[in-house]
Amino acid sequence: MSRPVPGVVAVAFATGLAVTPFPATAQAGKPECVDGEPQILGFVVDDTTGEPLSAAFVSTSTSEWGSLTTDNGRFLLCGIRTGTHRITAERLGYRTLEVRLVAAAPPAAVRLRMDPDPILLEGLEIVTDRFERRRRATAYSVRAYGEEELAGSPYWTAADFVQSRAFVFATPCGRDMCIWSRGRRITPRVYLDEFLLIGGWSQLETLPTNQLYMIEVYRRGMQIRAYTHRFMERAAKSRLAPLPIWQ
Repeated sequence: MSRPVPGVVAVAFATGLAVTPFPATAQAGKPECVDGEPQILGFVVDDTTGEPLSAAFVSTSTSEWGSLTTDNGRFLLCGIRTGTHRITAERLGYRTLEVRLVAAAPPAAVRLRMDPDPILLEGLEIVTDRFERRRRATAYSVRAYGEEELAGSPYWTAADFVQSRAFVFATPCGRDMCIWSRGRRITPRVYLDEFLLIGGWSQLETLPTNQLYMIEVYRRGMQIRAYTHRFMERAAKSRLAPLPIWQ
């Protein structure tokens, strides 16, 4: 499952994984939904149970922007032309759905039914449980935030999310950013998909929340670990055991 996000590209190195942003102007074209313009409105549900699916990513081939479903499974695509569009719906644990829908003004609500992948869902449950056991095994305080919290938050980047939800506040510290811990400035160790990010907090500022499945905050921000949907999909397929946390 891939969720392209304008303005961000990830490049892997032997020593870790660095995330390099494009210029800020690359994000300036994000469309706003305006009444009277063509839109596609709908709801995503589980095909087996009929329950709404939150945090599903719905996109169209005619726009670089997509929509994450809300708690009731709702999505809205706008900034698109009138006519028929190829729509893709993706969610971890479900088979990718592709349909053709018509954009109109005003839009008529449609219902997209996603077929669960039992093997992947089972693997994801196993891996998620292993991450939870790792958190419980550490001697330090840990806060964990899942895909629904991330998808439903108003914060664009992981750094904004961590500051607002985990109350970890960054401050300039030489060439990077530090956090305050017990009256001292500490450089946090930031990981993405189990790789240490060379740029630390500055790299966290380039990670969009809609690309992330989970964020773990250890020791009030001294260590922050983020995981993408793509990584968790691979982990679920291989029944990955997460690396131990160095105390």
